[in-house]
Amino acid sequence: MSLLALLVAFLAQHAYPPKPRQPLMAFYGRMCLSAAKRLNAGDRNSGIVAWAALMTGVMVPAALLTALATAIHPFLLWLLDILVLYGTLRFLQTARELSAIEKLLREGDVAGASSRLAAWRGEAAAADDAGTIARLAAEQALREAHHGVFAPLFWYLVLPGPLGLILYPLALRAAQSWEHLVEPEERDFGWFAARAFRAIDWIPQRLTAFAFAVVGDFEDAIYCWRSQAEAWIDPEEGIVLASGAGALGVRLGDPISTDGALVVRPALGVGEGAREDALASLEGLLWRALALWLIVFLLQAALKLG
Repeated sequence: MSLLALLVAFLAQHAYPPKPRQPLMAFYGRMCLSAAKRLNAGDRNSGIVAWAALMTGVMVPAALLTALATAIHPFLLWLLDILVLYGTLRFLQTARELSAIEKLLREGDVAGASSRLAAWRGEAAAADDAGTIARLAAEQALREAHHGVFAPLFWYLVLPGPLGLILYPLALRAAQSWEHLVEPEERDFGWFAARAFRAIDWIPQRLTAFAFAVVGDFEDAIYCWRSQAEAWIDPEEGIVLASGAGALGVRLGDPISTDGALVVRPALGVGEGAREDALASLEGLLWRALALWLIVFLLQAALKLG
């Protein structure tokens, strides 16, 4: 049933594309901001209390709804799974953005590609050359594929019903918002949320990196993962980006110019810097990685039937 729910959700997203700001993600954001507003005392203890309250306030009702749907009829649980999958997964959105930026770069519309990338990232791209835009777009696609598709799918496999699909993005949203949306002197408030998310994401990150290696250049992906990830700005994120770059056989990272200042970033991957043709290759890599996950769900269904 999980595989069928996943396929139906993808078909629904294809027929009726979700808004860029998905309502479910917006709800998680409001819950995080509300918890921070009410409980933020600027220290680690208040951050622990707020994280526990946030998770309890969202996960307990979700668990009760899941149990109720299961008790009434398994079909209701299946429909619930589809609704949450539809509101959570961002694979088709990622593929569309990647394809649109590649098309603009091929047409020579660097300004248009930069604007599209800025809207996708939610911050100014600050890039005026095709190579930088291609690198940043590839990094964003790898990041989105992990956070918006493969990591939620792992937790969908692990927890019953849609609970895993709710747990992962909620924990991600808390870690991101409580790190960046509070005053600098109150950063301790987000300390626990960041570490809790790191624990939740530890296995999915490595599975995503391994999936990229399996469907791409295996040796280069593993080499880049082991030798380059630690040097990245965020070593945990570096696992996904380095493996993806190695699987593609291109170089990501590298210094970029932002508002006239040079931002030093280590290189990720091998070979030449990513250009627009690498974005098409990356889209194919992501589709193959998704197919690998679908095979995992198929095997799960076969084991249940057996």
